[in-house]
Amino acid sequence: MRKTRYGRRRFLELCGATSALGVAALSGCAMTAGSTDASMSYVMGREGLQMTKGAPADGSYPASPSQIEMEMPSGEHMEMEAVTVSTIAPTDDSDNYHFMPHVVWVEPGQRVFWEHYNEAGFSERRTHTVTSFGADGLFTSLIPEGAPHFDSGYRAGTHGSGDPTIDERFNRKMVGLVGQEGGFGVQFQQKGVYVYYCQNHHMFKMAGAVVVGEIWGEDGTMGEDPVGWDPAMTADLSRLVEQDPLHGEALMHQVEELRGFVHAGRAGGHGMEGGEMGGDEMEDEHDE
Repeated sequence: MRKTRYGRRRFLELCGATSALGVAALSGCAMTAGSTDASMSYVMGREGLQMTKGAPADGSYPASPSQIEMEMPSGEHMEMEAVTVSTIAPTDDSDNYHFMPHVVWVEPGQRVFWEHYNEAGFSERRTHTVTSFGADGLFTSLIPEGAPHFDSGYRAGTHGSGDPTIDERFNRKMVGLVGQEGGFGVQFQQKGVYVYYCQNHHMFKMAGAVVVGEIWGEDGTMGEDPVGWDPAMTADLSRLVEQDPLHGEALMHQVEELRGFVHAGRAGGHGMEGGEMGGDEMEDEHDE
């Protein structure tokens, strides 16, 4: 299990408040208009990033959670366990916005935690959302029937390391406007396939999937019974184009790619679970 240690301020930013749905407040990104189409070559080969976590076809199910630890001023030791997903926002003038990993397989009851990936010259803090398809009536629902939708809302990307920049000042202004910062987490109880996207950057194909249970294969039956396979894996995706004539086609193609990963039980044609993208065994230290 990977361990991530944070100082008190960083821990409080990440944890935020918890709602009745088991959703912990997390953080986000800002709108840009890139000049270069999104490409997986931007993130492939990046140490510590993976296309998938917990891929059953590679014998990696379920994804290994990270253990986040901190010491309170009182001396009390606190921990939080979650499978982490990074939000990538490029520092160059490109459209390379990604959720990494694209797909994670987790056990029922596991928390998934989205946080910004901040690295000079590669990815910076911007305001993102983590929104399930169908939340608030936006787009076709692509989560299991009966499961609660989730939406982080606009989360200003203020956490992470790095010197203050123009974007950082914008982020602080965003906090004042939307009143939210830090990370975002969801504890998934119901088995099935959940597809989500970033409202700010869906036109750049920024979407990902969480699979709860060992569910994969052409019809979802390679592992467990395909509970919750519908509608994420069967819905007519052409409706996304009807619902968003400007950007729906790009989003549709991204969801098709995510479906391919779930069918394959791994990172499809890329053929890797970690590997060149970096493995689960890494230990990160973040002290602020």
